[in-house]
Amino acid sequence: MSGYVWYDVFYSTTQRMMAYVWAMMDTSMVFCFLASVGIFVYLLLILSHIISIIYGKLHLHRLPSATNIVWEELPGVTILKPLVGVDPNLKENLETFFNLNYPKYEILICLQDEGDPAVKIVEPLMERYPDVDSQLFIESWNANNRTEEGRNTRIGANPKLNNLMSGYKAAKYNLILISDSGINATKDTLLDMVMHMTPGVGIVHQLPFTCDRKGFSCTLEKVFFGGWHARMYLTMCAIRTNCVTGMSNLIRKSIIDDNGGLEGLSKYIAEDFYMGLITLKSGYKQQLSSLPVLQNSGISSLENFQKRMIRWTQIRISTVPTILIAEPITESIALGIWNSWSFNYLFGLDPILFFLSHISTWMLLGFIQLRIVQNDKLNFSKFDFVVAWLYRELMTPYLFMKGMMKTTVTWRNQTYRLKWGGELEEVR
Repeated sequence: MSGYVWYDVFYSTTQRMMAYVWAMMDTSMVFCFLASVGIFVYLLLILSHIISIIYGKLHLHRLPSATNIVWEELPGVTILKPLVGVDPNLKENLETFFNLNYPKYEILICLQDEGDPAVKIVEPLMERYPDVDSQLFIESWNANNRTEEGRNTRIGANPKLNNLMSGYKAAKYNLILISDSGINATKDTLLDMVMHMTPGVGIVHQLPFTCDRKGFSCTLEKVFFGGWHARMYLTMCAIRTNCVTGMSNLIRKSIIDDNGGLEGLSKYIAEDFYMGLITLKSGYKQQLSSLPVLQNSGISSLENFQKRMIRWTQIRISTVPTILIAEPITESIALGIWNSWSFNYLFGLDPILFFLSHISTWMLLGFIQLRIVQNDKLNFSKFDFVVAWLYRELMTPYLFMKGMMKTTVTWRNQTYRLKWGGELEEVR
């Protein structure tokens, strides 16, 4: 179904629903209802701000005490690193995983082809750290012993899982940390995640954030991930709703194996979301690590940020279609306009004064949220924050509309068609 067709279906259905509501109520009742709903949504989002700020303050950056750790009893962990191409910061990011403060782990690095320039970065690192158990897999080869088992095996449309399959099969440990190539780990990242993997927990994930970098686009990313995204993420974690990022998550391999393996997840574009679901289905809990995951891409621009937001919108709509209605009305601009009218209609408040107060309040709450996630001095000024925050809020409706109208997504030079239920298929 094309983007225009399903949009027409959604639009016509909405029209029929509104016509029915209109027939049942007179104009004043409709306006009163819409205004009341607006205020209810507004209060819910204020509550969301409060929950995320409190939860973030109480949970984030709470490292375990070294005196409570029995190092000999810590379980082994397999770290899977899918790589495609070379990012300017790849060497720096990858090297952080060779210097983790953890007694027993292996690093399995997975590449798609032997000509990938990342090979020239990976192999010297493996030689530099011979005491770290590490292996390189290329096109389902084990580059250490050149075995051909599973060479060129495709398990589905998801390119990341295809890339990981050989390393996944070779994993020695039941705990699997899947970590993207652009992640910069602190020394205690793995220790903190394992300490949160208590007996009833099946997956430990990290709040997405960014390293301190220079430039407006980098500031924009930090403001987004430390503000709007952190509010959504922390609130969902606090109320125990499925919320798992694929950037960095530690999962029990047995959970994946008992639910169809990576093959069962490979038909989905958002495999992380479904990893979270199968964890809950298996009777385990999800747990948020206390340390955010630090993205450290060496390529940052406004164009890349916009493309990423559009792609994420497409994925969210495909996976959870109700976002089509819920997300736009919770954005600060739309919410402010709606409730400026609502409070004016019901209580006679000045709409302009309300809107300005609303924007100022939302911006302040976003700044407080950002400072909690950062847990340190920000590397940009308050003026830079205001500009980045306003840019993101003003651009979001446009980016959401673009994402809503597209049914194909491009990732790593490959185009995929998204289908309802989060499934994908290759276009070319």
